Amino acid sequence: MRNFGLRKTDRGGDREGKLLRGAEGRGTVYHMSADMVKKIIDPFVTHGICKDEAEALKMLAKDYVQRQVGRYRERVEHFRSFYQISVEEFAKQVAALCQGVETIPALGHLSKQQQVLQAEDDLEEWQAAEQFLARWQAVEADLRNASTP
Repeated sequence: MRNFGLRKTDRGGDREGKLLRGAEGRGTVYHMSADMVKKIIDPFVTHGICKDEAEALKMLAKDYVQRQVGRYRERVEHFRSFYQISVEEFAKQVAALCQGVETIPALGHLSKQQQVLQAEDDLEEWQAAEQFLARWQAVEADLRNASTP
């Protein structure tokens, strides 16, 4: 399985599965021949959607990147909304929870042990989502800056 910069929890949880469903087993561009890429892009040119292969490739890349940005933004917003704090503040709360100093209000319905497990899982997933959001936003900016008229 490919590593996307996400680590597995010591409880055996798998963030890749939650954040990157379906990524396993997919081919990468460097394993694709020029003919395979052409077969993917040609219908956009043939049917008049794009004027040439470069435009088709840019369109596909832009669409994919925008969907990834939206996906990770949605995940980040879910956690921000649920916990009503930033990921940095949540990390402090989780550390305090693990030391027995405080509880996390949004998880008050859970036992102390369940709070620790849920908070650690959520923190790991939230931090990964923040990292991937930043990476996809950087790709989005790079594509925008590389665009030609």
